Amino acid sequence: MLSALSIVVSSVYLKKNICIQAFVPYLPYYLIGLIFLQTAFGLIELSHPDNSIPVNRFVTPLHIVPEWYFLAYYAVLKVIPSKTGGLLVFMSSLINLALLSEIRALNTRMLIRQHFMTRNVVSGWVIIWVYSMIFLIIIGSAIPQATYILYGRLATIVYLTTGLVLCLY
Repeated sequence: MLSALSIVVSSVYLKKNICIQAFVPYLPYYLIGLIFLQTAFGLIELSHPDNSIPVNRFVTPLHIVPEWYFLAYYAVLKVIPSKTGGLLVFMSSLINLALLSEIRALNTRMLIRQHFMTRNVVSGWVIIWVYSMIFLIIIGSAIPQATYILYGRLATIVYLTTGLVLCLY
C-alpha cells in the first residue's frame, strides 16, 4: 500500500503548490530500508517464545499465549469456569467495546454530556476502564492460578460495569 501511495502521489500534494522534485523518492531508498529493518528486526522477534514451540496435538501446554492485543479477552475467557458463561461474557465485552466506539463518535451526545456533566467524572470512569483493561492484559498473560483467577474475575466485573456506565452517560 505504501508503494502504491508513493507511485501515485497523494491527493494532499495536489491541493498545494509544492515542487514534487524537492521530495526524496520513496523508491528505492525508504523501501530498501524498510525491507532491511523488517528482515533484521522482524515482528516474530517481538512474539512470545511459547508460540515458536513445535506443535504437539496430544499435549496442551500449560501456558498458551495469544498475541498481546487478545490478552484481555483471553483473560475473560480464562477466568470464567463454564464455556457458555465465558462465551457470553466475552461477547458482552466485545459488544461493550463496540458500543463505546460508536457512542464516542456521536457529536450530539458528546455536546449534551459536556453541558450536564463535568469532565472529571467522565475521565475518572475512563481511567478506571483503561486500568481494568491493562489489568486484564496482565492476567491474560499469567499462568492460571487461583489468585489470578480471582483477580481476573474482579477485573472483568470492573471492566464490564465501567464500560456500561460509560455507554449510559
